[in-house]
Order: sequence, then C-alpha cells, then structure tokens
Amino acid sequence: MIFKRLNKSTKEEEEQFGQMLEEEKVGCADKFAMLIAAFFTIMLPCIGVLLAFAALIMWLVGLL
Repeated sequence: MIFKRLNKSTKEEEEQFGQMLEEEKVGCADKFAMLIAAFFTIMLPCIGVLLAFAALIMWLVGLL
C-alpha cells in the first residue's frame, strides 16, 4: 500500500532539486549542526536499541 503511494521522481525534478542544492550556500557551522542533529536523531536511538537488545539477551542467558 505504501509503495503504491510513492511517486517516482522525473529527471526534471531531480535536476531542479540538484540546482536548488547548488544555489544554496551552506556554511561550515551549518553542516556541523546538521551532522550533530543527524547523530542525535539516528545514531543514539539505534545504539540504545542495540544496547537494550544486548541486555535482554544477557538477561535471558543469565549473564546479567
């Protein structure tokens, strides 16, 4: 169902998006802020889930 709603982008849309990205000047501080934001929103939850899963396995095995 979800895949039916996804629209494929055309070459024109991709070229327009690429031009918009090139026109937008992003500074070094902004890139660093985006990197930190991505770390907090993606990496930390993934690490938390993996640690919780590892703790569950250790608890089931009796090592914790």
